[in-house]
Amino acid sequence: MRHRWESLLFGVIGGLVAGGLLWWVRPAAGVPPPQVSASGWPVVQIVHRSDPAVVAVLNEQRQGGRLATKGLGSGVAVNAQGDIVTNYHVVAGAAAVVVVARGGHRYRARLLGVDPVTDLAVLHIVDHHLPYLPLAQSSHVQPGELVVAIGQALGFSHSVTAGIVSAPDRTMYRDGWSYHLIQTDAAINPGNSGGPLVNEQDQIIGINSSKIARTGVEGIGLPIPHLVTI
Repeated sequence: MRHRWESLLFGVIGGLVAGGLLWWVRPAAGVPPPQVSASGWPVVQIVHRSDPAVVAVLNEQRQGGRLATKGLGSGVAVNAQGDIVTNYHVVAGAAAVVVVARGGHRYRARLLGVDPVTDLAVLHIVDHHLPYLPLAQSSHVQPGELVVAIGQALGFSHSVTAGIVSAPDRTMYRDGWSYHLIQTDAAINPGNSGGPLVNEQDQIIGINSSKIARTGVEGIGLPIPHLVTI
């Protein structure tokens, strides 16, 4: 079945097992009920509320004795303490990690921990005032519900795509591991890696990590749910 995975883009598919990396983060209590924009399209309000918590993550590596940016991904603040979740492949091999908030403020980030198998990493920044998003319960995710992906798609800052949950628990296999992933038709592109997939309650239902990309295939993104059973 390995050939089925040769077309997966930007990173190893992952699923976070119970008791994994996100024991570092403490979800927020509640969020305001969803609102509908004047246009009648709720995505406008979801983005308005959620986007400030999304950051760019720069992977800096040494080149000729100096630090140079070698990779770009996304991340999302998940609590008031300055913890940020992203993908492992976004920060892999970094000599330093820089987080860029909306508005351009830059923070040096400390790497709290990584899990290459699940393709997740947790960063920490200090002296911040970032808004944050709570984590949804993966068991509450329903097929057909509206979702929004926010990130640095192809380097375009704070790009937004919208779609639905195509399947809440899609089992995939790689290298002997079983992964339980959300399937969505919201467009996910390089640079989206590590950014959130957000529901109408402004909750993170997944971390955008990969998609199936081959000729004739469209609209199969595979975010990592924040809690799954393997």
